[in-house]
Amino acid sequence: MSSLQLFQLSQHGRSFLASRRKTLLLATGILVAGGAAAYVQSRFRVNRHDLSGDSYEHINDKELTKEEVIKGTSAPQNKQKKRGLKSLQVLAAILLSEMGQLGARNLLALVSIVVLRTTLSNRLAKVQGFLFRAAFLRRVPLFFRLISENILLCFLLSAIQSTSKYITGTLSLHFRKILTKLIHSHYFENMVYYKISHVDGRITNPEQRIASDVPRFCSELSEIVQDDLTAVTDGLLYTWRLCSYASPKYVFWILAYVLGAGAAIRNFSPAFGKLMSREQELEGEYRQLHSRLRTHSESIAFYGGERREEAHIQQKFRTLVRHMNRVQHDHWWFGMIQDFLLKYLGATFAVILIIEPFFSGHLRPDSSTLGRAEMLSNLRYHTSVIISLFQSLGTLSISARRLNRLSGYADRIHKLMAISGELSLENKKFSLQRQGSRNCTSEANYVGFYGVKVVTPTGNVLVDDLTLKVESGSNLLITGSPNGSGKSSLFRVLGGLWPLVSGHIVKPGVGSDLNKEIFYVPQRPYTAVGTLRDQLIYPLTADQEVEPLTDSGMVELLQNVDLEYLLDRYPPEKEVNWGDELSLGEQQRLGMARLFYHKPKFAILDECTSAVTTDMEERFCAKVLAMGTSCITISHRPALVAFHDVVLSLDGEGGWSVHYRREDSSTELGIDTMKASETKRQSDAKAVQQAFAMNKKDSAFSNSKAQLYITEVIASSPSMKCTTSPSAVPQLGGNTRALPTRVAAMCKVLVPTIFDKQGARLLAVAFLVVSRTWVSDRIASLNGTTVKFVLEQDKASFIRLIGISVLQSAASSFIAPSIRHLTAKLALGGRILLTQHLLKNYLRNNAFYKVFHMASKNIDADQRITHDLEKLTTDLSGLVTGMVKPSVDILWFTWRMKLLTGRRGVAILYAYMLLGLGFLRTVTPDFGDLISQEQQLEGTFRFMHERLCTHAESVAFFGGGAREKAMVESRFRELLTHSKYLLKKKWLFGILDDFITKQLPHNVTWGLSLLYAMEHKGDRALITTQGELAHALRFLASVVSQSFLAFGDILELHRKFVELSGGINRIFELEELLDAAQSENLMSVSAIPPVRDVHSTDVISFSKVDIITPAQKMLARELICDIECGGSLLVTEFLEDSGQLPVEDYLDHLMWWIKRLDLVVASSMFLNGPYTCLGTLRDQIIYPLSREEAEVKALKMYGKGEKHADTRNLLDTRLKVILESVRLNYLLEREESNWDANLKWEDILSLGEQQRLGMARLFFHKPKFGILDECTNATSVDVEEHLYGLAKDMGITVVTSSQRPALIPFHSMELRLIDGEGNWELRLIEQ
Repeated sequence: MSSLQLFQLSQHGRSFLASRRKTLLLATGILVAGGAAAYVQSRFRVNRHDLSGDSYEHINDKELTKEEVIKGTSAPQNKQKKRGLKSLQVLAAILLSEMGQLGARNLLALVSIVVLRTTLSNRLAKVQGFLFRAAFLRRVPLFFRLISENILLCFLLSAIQSTSKYITGTLSLHFRKILTKLIHSHYFENMVYYKISHVDGRITNPEQRIASDVPRFCSELSEIVQDDLTAVTDGLLYTWRLCSYASPKYVFWILAYVLGAGAAIRNFSPAFGKLMSREQELEGEYRQLHSRLRTHSESIAFYGGERREEAHIQQKFRTLVRHMNRVQHDHWWFGMIQDFLLKYLGATFAVILIIEPFFSGHLRPDSSTLGRAEMLSNLRYHTSVIISLFQSLGTLSISARRLNRLSGYADRIHKLMAISGELSLENKKFSLQRQGSRNCTSEANYVGFYGVKVVTPTGNVLVDDLTLKVESGSNLLITGSPNGSGKSSLFRVLGGLWPLVSGHIVKPGVGSDLNKEIFYVPQRPYTAVGTLRDQLIYPLTADQEVEPLTDSGMVELLQNVDLEYLLDRYPPEKEVNWGDELSLGEQQRLGMARLFYHKPKFAILDECTSAVTTDMEERFCAKVLAMGTSCITISHRPALVAFHDVVLSLDGEGGWSVHYRREDSSTELGIDTMKASETKRQSDAKAVQQAFAMNKKDSAFSNSKAQLYITEVIASSPSMKCTTSPSAVPQLGGNTRALPTRVAAMCKVLVPTIFDKQGARLLAVAFLVVSRTWVSDRIASLNGTTVKFVLEQDKASFIRLIGISVLQSAASSFIAPSIRHLTAKLALGGRILLTQHLLKNYLRNNAFYKVFHMASKNIDADQRITHDLEKLTTDLSGLVTGMVKPSVDILWFTWRMKLLTGRRGVAILYAYMLLGLGFLRTVTPDFGDLISQEQQLEGTFRFMHERLCTHAESVAFFGGGAREKAMVESRFRELLTHSKYLLKKKWLFGILDDFITKQLPHNVTWGLSLLYAMEHKGDRALITTQGELAHALRFLASVVSQSFLAFGDILELHRKFVELSGGINRIFELEELLDAAQSENLMSVSAIPPVRDVHSTDVISFSKVDIITPAQKMLARELICDIECGGSLLVTEFLEDSGQLPVEDYLDHLMWWIKRLDLVVASSMFLNGPYTCLGTLRDQIIYPLSREEAEVKALKMYGKGEKHADTRNLLDTRLKVILESVRLNYLLEREESNWDANLKWEDILSLGEQQRLGMARLFFHKPKFGILDECTNATSVDVEEHLYGLAKDMGITVVTSSQRPALIPFHSMELRLIDGEGNWELRLIEQ
């Protein structure tokens, strides 16, 4: 383009600015006023929010005075901020002291890389100044020598920057390894993992802090270290360079401005550390709800509790969204202040410092062409020095805010470490304090309790002043009133899980915890993830075995418990999650095999055979006695009295009694401390005690009752010859779509229409991006005009230009934070839409259960809905703005470039883009799969910690902390190895990516500048011509640079999208599975037999139904059975593995077929106990109904048609009657809040209490049918018979899965599953 055209373009731009100055001034005033109003409103809202104390979780009805307002806001915030910064200092000191040689090498390498980068950047700035001079003077040979050096320097700079990112990532992983191992060292010691969750109570969701907070903290800390090192190095070098050729006053001016702006920013800065800490806490609580849903998915599915669970999840999600909205708003208005002072107004101040020596200093140009060319070269270099110095000092000035944000993570991590360390040293501290005191634990070859007091973490006294001695060879049976009397709690004290409040305990082995001399077998079997051999030797590892378990020894152990068929079903080296593979009976038998392997002196058997037959239970007891192990047994089966010589009865209120049985006499000797004035619980305890006393060694009460009934076979399974081959149970598998189809589906979810909130945000982003592009164009034009004025020494025009620059700075300081704010809003809005889209199917028709238990592969849905979805939407919002900005920039600056260079420049630009894009597509690794695998490994590591929290008590009793630590750290090592591999891939690719998308385009820009200078017309001796050329070259460089930056962003989109594809595939693979779970075609139509014609609708009918597990194992072939109202069915088995659990599973699969019936399941299938939901004591009984629904139900059932009845009192009155019927009315007296007590019921209540609470739930709903799977096996026989009698009186027809013969009288039919191969018999029970 000719110089005349360029001059006209510049003149048009200046006239445009002149005509709009008033408008810009007015707009700036409006922006300042709006920003001030937003700030005031924000601060008011923050104060109100802090005063409310998160009102959605803590309700406070008291009025606050003005003085309380002031005290309630400033002091706690300052205290928490100081605590967070102190925690940050502690963690930094730990990392420095523990980093070792590898960490030191990484730090030294990072320092070296930073110094080398600064040196290269300085040389590059000089070379680019020389290039500007060579282009201005049209010295082609010199230009090509310089451009060759520039390309080499650019490649080296790309390599250094990519290496810097690699070292920073490696340092982050090293920091994470140090902190994780340090946390694990205390967390797995002295049962801290149990005490934190179940006893201490100061920390919630420790797995969130370990698996989420630690990696975020380490990542941000390593980035701050890199940025601050770079800033310090740049600051030192460029300060020296500036002082070497200019006056030191410029350094002081820059420092004064940065310090002043930093002080102003600190006064406005919100408490980001506190906000981030709260956000992570809410994220942890939200994710914990999803993990809880995964753990209890089967129980929730049977209860039909999707709506209640959804309500909890949605409420917590809304709380999280509200907090994130607040954080984003604070970031927005604070970003405007920070950007204006440090970035845009600072840039204007920098321009003044850049230009000032060229107007009045020794850098003023002389009148020769060569002198002006030298000035342009110096100006280019001086600009780089000033800008780099400003950026370095600006980075250091905002480090305080970044550290404040980081302190939020540091405070949560340090608190976990401090409490873990405190709890891990608890026993040592107590042992030192109690030397010379009788309140301690000592070693002997027997178990003794002397004056022991058992107190729950909530302060309830369960056992008071217990004195009892169990010699080696003696066997103790413990029973109680009826549940929650302290039977298991006594062993929590013995095992060190609960502190010894008073008294003296004597036991074999060293230490306050359980050890190899005392082995614990719980009622809720714990199966570790691993091989079959790992289950038998748990908690030992193969390296810890004194005598390695041989193959023949393993066969013998499994034969003792009738589980030898597991050797055929599972390969010896296959790692399995046995809790999902084995039935409850199989898990209990595997626990007994574990006991037979360890052969301890004492064995604590806590209802550990409740899911096996009486015959097998007695066989196990005989085997334990035969190998010389003394049993301490908790049981409600009177038949076990025959195998024990001491019976301890507890009443749950401190009282206890001991009875000793003599071999040569039927008499008993005993001690009784129960109070004379009996409470209801104490009378229940004595009733249980008398029931045990009635049983003799040669008889069993339950067996005698069973002998009063006979059964007659009325139907049986057909022979194999007469049956057709059954259809296989289809595994859940979605209709897998291609990635483009998944992307289209995702876009439809994220932006349903252009007129909704997301569409409006996209339009706003587009408008702001266009505005920013226009402002960038004006700034580019101003840069060229500035150079022209300097060359012409027109100081007055330059001062006017500074005023315009200030106005543009104000506009930019609004636009840039607003774009960031809208990007964050897009991410949050997308997360809300995608979360609701997935939850819509996830919490309907038991889809969550099917995904976890019936999918063709392991699906970590909880990880995908929480962590993966959050990361995907955040990255997507960045990708969207990353697409809009370069698209607008390309259109705008391509037009500008065409005006300056013609079609040739545009052709070069597009040719470079296409070649670069093609090359990058060729060399890009498969980041999608790599990142997807990394997310899966992160999910597995998190799941291992969540699983440990769920089974903490069993692991603690086993002393399995070391074994669990080994498994968790094994997964952690896999994660670290993969992350390092991914970092290395990103490092190698990053060199080419940065060179092609960022560095090489600068060289193309210089080439176009040379072409423009060569074609420029006019008298080079005239100052006006030189000014026009200088302006044109500067403006052209800005335009071409902006164009190439936009194309660089476009080229980077491919890499970003490849990385995103892994997350998209994980999320929409889950969506496809959920769609399949909702489909009516999940089970093949051909596998469903026709429904027989029955005369009554009140019937559950099986007509030639094949019951097959998802593993394709036949459990019942062509089952024929009608269960009518009043005709209860007892499901029994010849072997525990014959499949009684899957019968109930299959009932759940057929719920759509019998949905006309009102079914309530009163047991938790997986844990052999009822599911305790979140909420109050009232919520436990009315689950899955809400309180309002329960009040309507109570009014309908018990209100007798009253229109104005007090429904709340009516409901509570009825619930109180139900609690009394299941003998749990003491819960109302024990909890101060009565019905509104909101506690962690799963930890507070014993298993027997939870089971009775489950039966109370059944009695409240009063359905026609109740499916009861071993739901009373933790209660005494008399309580069990009482509960079944109540169900019968209420007209509830029960379908029971049980091994207790005492339940036979309550059933009219027995379905006996014979061999686990499909054979069955239906028997009629007659007296």
